[in-house]
Amino acid sequence: MSYYDDLRKSDITYWMLPLIEQRVYGLRRSDGFFKMCAVTEPHAHPWHHINYAIGNDCYYLHGQLFGVISPRTPVGQFIPRKCQSCWKIVIRPKNLKQLFLLENILTQLGWPSKCGIEQRSYTPLSKHRYGGYIYNSSIDEGLDRLDVLRARLLLIPGAEEIECFLKRACTEMEMAFPDSRTWEVTEEQNRIEDILDNMLIKDVSYSLTGKHLINKLHITWIEWAAEIGDETYLEYTGGKRLYPEAIKYERKVEGTEAGSPDDKTVAPSPTAGEVPKGKGRRTTKEKK
Repeated sequence: MSYYDDLRKSDITYWMLPLIEQRVYGLRRSDGFFKMCAVTEPHAHPWHHINYAIGNDCYYLHGQLFGVISPRTPVGQFIPRKCQSCWKIVIRPKNLKQLFLLENILTQLGWPSKCGIEQRSYTPLSKHRYGGYIYNSSIDEGLDRLDVLRARLLLIPGAEEIECFLKRACTEMEMAFPDSRTWEVTEEQNRIEDILDNMLIKDVSYSLTGKHLINKLHITWIEWAAEIGDETYLEYTGGKRLYPEAIKYERKVEGTEAGSPDDKTVAPSPTAGEVPKGKGRRTTKEKK
């Protein structure tokens, strides 16, 4: 192997370039280390983070290492080693009411978890519209918590039908590498992750979702339910619809009553197809 090839094997600056250009990381003058820039909590977010799995650092592992850095390394895209040790309980509420029930359960359990609305149109879970996730550091821990969660759901009216199951790592990782039973961490991947761990300063503090942000989040959930036709949102608006129903118009059929208030159908007057004299009709002069 040439000197040039050897340099390219550990070209961390090339791996990091998109994140440097986006000002996610900056180069620290004192020692040349890459330091993550300040990160703020988004004010509009679809998820309620009940608790964080300290040390998992998903912001870096998923969004940066898996999504941006690893595809630029000599081995190509890979699933971070810490992510391969993450076992996730997936929970699928069917409607807004079940989502609020799940939020209460997860808050009581206090495990690293989140719940909210599923807005990622590219994932298989998007068709379920709502979701919840519990993060576990081993398969045994995940299976034990899954048993506890299922038992808890059975005790709560309206929550007993919520589906939940255990899977490995994030959905995007499963989409890129479908069979999680075949995942492994190679020696070359370990070498690359060691270089990054030694050169990156990821001083991102962990915080829970603030009370005022939870209020905003619940507004977002209710509006989302109204938009997708989930009628359970009416339980949280006092029965008031957020979006008025359209007034429907049909042709008037002779011998029938005008549209009923129940289906919001209104028969136009005058009879559909009949244009009032002197309005909307072009007249022509008769040739002499």
